[in-house]
Order: sequence, then C-alpha cells, then structure tokens
Amino acid sequence: MPVRSTEAPRPTVAEMLAADNRAVPDVLLNKGEAEVTLKPIPKERYYSAEFASKEFDGVWGKAWQMACRVEDIPEKGDYLVYQIGDTSLLIVRVSEDSVKALHNVCLHRGRLLRDEDGKARDFKCPFHGFAWHIDGRCKFIPNEWDFGHIDKDAFGLPEARVELWEGFVFVNLNADAEPLEDFLENVPEAYRTRGWSLGARTKTVHVQKINRCNWKVALEAFIESFHVTETHRGAAPYLGDANTQYDVWENSKHTRMISPRGLHSPNIRPISDVEVFRAAVRGVAADEIEVPDGEFEPRAAIGQLRRQGLVESGVEVAEQATDSELIDTIHYHIFPNLVCWAGWGSYLVYRFRPYKKDPEMSVMDIMFLDPAAEPSGRLEPQIIGPDASHHEAPQLGGYCDVFDEDSGNLESLQHGLRAMTTAGPVTASYQEARIRHFHEILGQYIKDD
Repeated sequence: MPVRSTEAPRPTVAEMLAADNRAVPDVLLNKGEAEVTLKPIPKERYYSAEFASKEFDGVWGKAWQMACRVEDIPEKGDYLVYQIGDTSLLIVRVSEDSVKALHNVCLHRGRLLRDEDGKARDFKCPFHGFAWHIDGRCKFIPNEWDFGHIDKDAFGLPEARVELWEGFVFVNLNADAEPLEDFLENVPEAYRTRGWSLGARTKTVHVQKINRCNWKVALEAFIESFHVTETHRGAAPYLGDANTQYDVWENSKHTRMISPRGLHSPNIRPISDVEVFRAAVRGVAADEIEVPDGEFEPRAAIGQLRRQGLVESGVEVAEQATDSELIDTIHYHIFPNLVCWAGWGSYLVYRFRPYKKDPEMSVMDIMFLDPAAEPSGRLEPQIIGPDASHHEAPQLGGYCDVFDEDSGNLESLQHGLRAMTTAGPVTASYQEARIRHFHEILGQYIKDD
C-alpha cells in the first residue's frame, strides 16, 4: 500500500522553528521522513500468549532495555530486582565505578536470591545458605565436603550485559549484542549536543501504574498526539496536535515527535492568540500576567516565561534554549519500551513493560528527572493498581488528570482488540507512523512476517 504522507497542517513545526528568536540546533532540524508501509497491525500481537512468548525471546532477550537509574543504587551493595518475563536480575552497585547485572537465582536449587530491592554485603540464599559476593563470585558453599564436584572459582552467578547512558542502567540478556552506544544510534548525540543531559538530572518522582492492557497498547498511546483533541480536550486550546512532526529516520529503530505548543489545535474552532496564551499558562497565575496590546506571539511569550523560571531555578543553559526546546513536547521513543522527553519543556520519562507474563497486563513507569534537584538517596516507586486514579500519587501534580484520561482508554482498547472482527488496527498515514514503524522493528526482532 502507499507509504505515509509527510505533511501536517500548517504552520508546520519546521515553519515554527524558522520563526524562533534563537538559533535552532541542527538536532531539531534533522527531520525523519523514512517510508513506513501502510498495513493493518495484526490484532493478535496485543493478546496472544504465543506472540508474547516470541517477544520474551526475541525482544526482551536480545534488545537493550532500561533497568533502573543510577540513583536507584547510589552506594556499594545497593541492589534492585529487575524482572522481565521469567528472567530476574540483581542490578547491584559493586563499587563507585562498577554496576553489574547478576542473574537472581541460586545455582544450587534455583531459589530467587532476593525478592525485593535492598542493600547487601552478599547474596545469601534463604533456602540452604549458599552465598555469593556482590560482584557475583561464589563466597560460601554449605557442607562444602558434599560438593567436591563443584569448582568454587567457576561457581559465580551468571551475568547479563550492563552499560550506562545518561544516568540510566541498561541491561541486555544477549552476550553478543552490539554496544549500547551503537544500539541507541542518533539519540545520544541529540542529548549530548544540546545540554539536555538526563545524566545530570535527578529522579524526584517515580510512579508505577498497573494497567489492564498489553504493554504495546499503553506505549502506543504515548507516541502520537492524534488523540489529544478527543482524549485531552483541555489541551486543545494551546497544543497543535495535528501540527505535530513525527520523525522516522532511515535505518533507525528509534523515533521522535515534536508537538508544538502556543497554538490551538486545528481541530477546534479558532481562538485568539491571547486565549491560547492564557490556556497554556493557566497554572502560573495566567489572569495576573499582563498581555501587551497589538501584535502578540504566544509561543514566544510562553517560551520566555518558561526560560525565566528555569534560569531563576539555576538552569542557566535555558537562557540559550529555543522556544521549541522550552515549551514543545519533544520526545524520543527508544526501542523497545523507553520514552524520554527532550529539551526543557518537561522532565518526564516513561517505561512500558509486560506485567509478569500476562500479555493483557502491563506496568507503566512514570518518572520526573529534575535538573535543579540534588540527589537524596534511593526513591522507591509508588505502585498504583489498575482501578486506582493517578491522583493517588499527588506528586504527579497537574499530570494526574492527563494520565487518568489516557489510562481511561486502555482497558477498553484491550477489550476492543479482542472483539475486533477485522485483521487489526488501521492507522493514520502520518500521525500514527511511529506506531507502524515500531511494529516493523518489533517484527524484525522476533522474525515475524
């Protein structure tokens, strides 16, 4: 079938960048226009136990995936239990400069060594007492006289690959996987060249929401803005949902979108620039802000407010940032399941995973990474059940309503996919190109035609 169109309604993001009052970095001008074939997505991908098994082998067993932040294991001996499918890993701080991912299984009879996160001097099995040093070397074999057939020096805990990027700890179960830097392709350059460093930020909020849907259903709700007018009606007066630029680059696993703020959605009745401005800044005493008479550019005004607030909080790099970096929704989807916002418009990071091994349950991690915060030790995630509102995590602030609006669709989406009488979802040519591209890459990993 025909490939996607590449034009959103005007003004386009490219036109808005051209009008910015500061020099626009090349990374924002790097538009991705790769062809993405238009075809339905097989609905079975969202609920089939057989397909989920293929994912556990071909995706989770081979792709780099974010396990935690370095601030989750700040001190020697701190560890976090990372679970994906049948695999359980101990992500442990071995020293100031060393992090390891040890398989969380006693080599004697197979009990998990740890059930929860914590701090340890060693990993001692609660069943019989076999123990390993935090670097994985075998420390103690009880009744060692009865295990003469075991070479203690070779009885270390198996390890997964570990590499760090921007404060994230990535793991890979495939010993032959490419280096993380190669896997990430053009993403590191973007964060490196513009001072968007996530490694210099500190996690200040971490919420885990359990959802009654496949992990891909949840992920896909966060990599397009097409749903904004209907699902997030309160954002339509200041967010150009249909004006969003979707970047799919040639020969890349990862994608980006730039959703512009400071203009109303083309899908609602026209409103004035002043109304756009007041809708966008309603959380910062909008009625007290004086709007000048005559010509008024809401994007520049919103950008300046954001710039001023960041500089006052100590984020001096914001002084040189473009309005786009300050106010637009710019985020990268790092295959398979990580979404990182870029620029200075928000500090959000999302991660989507299967919940245990149920193909119709998932967990979404929501994190805030604050550039002005100082590290203050481990921050345990707050877990919210599938029937709970995000308002049970008030630390999410104004995002509670937004996340509730999104999660309100997820269970019905999951049910609807099972009830579908057609082959599967049909996507928009341009606005949902990232979703189709994601499924193309997914198919390559599991070798599914």
